[in-house]
Amino acid sequence: MRNALMGKKLVIALTDFDGKALQKSPDILKWSTEEITEEDKVYPIGEETEYRNVLQTGWRGSIDGQSINTAYDDIVDAKIKYQEETGGTLHFAIFTTETYADGTVRKYKYENVTFDGYKRSNDGNNKPVTNALNWHATRRVPIQ
Repeated sequence: MRNALMGKKLVIALTDFDGKALQKSPDILKWSTEEITEEDKVYPIGEETEYRNVLQTGWRGSIDGQSINTAYDDIVDAKIKYQEETGGTLHFAIFTTETYADGTVRKYKYENVTFDGYKRSNDGNNKPVTNALNWHATRRVPIQ
């Protein structure tokens, strides 16, 4: 994925929980990520200042792309099958490599990724079918 306005190049790879690449990679035209935090404020009695702690509790975002193969359906089908067979939630991992305009490279692994909110749309007129999936991860770990 190339974002010319920001001067960055982003490579995204999805794997199963064990780190094995998925059989088919989804087309990703749009990627979003957001930090999830909790705020803990303390207002001590008799003191003029409050204390604030911000706790990082995870990451969330979405992937959007065209329906060029069955990858989005494969992810949804796999998580439904896993839930039906085990009663649990299927986990994945997301790896990103981002190259900034100044040449800096950052690599991250998003752990314990779960997907939800699958959407598929097609508005006709020879426009491509698009897919979207929301994701949630417990951690983002820098990779050296």
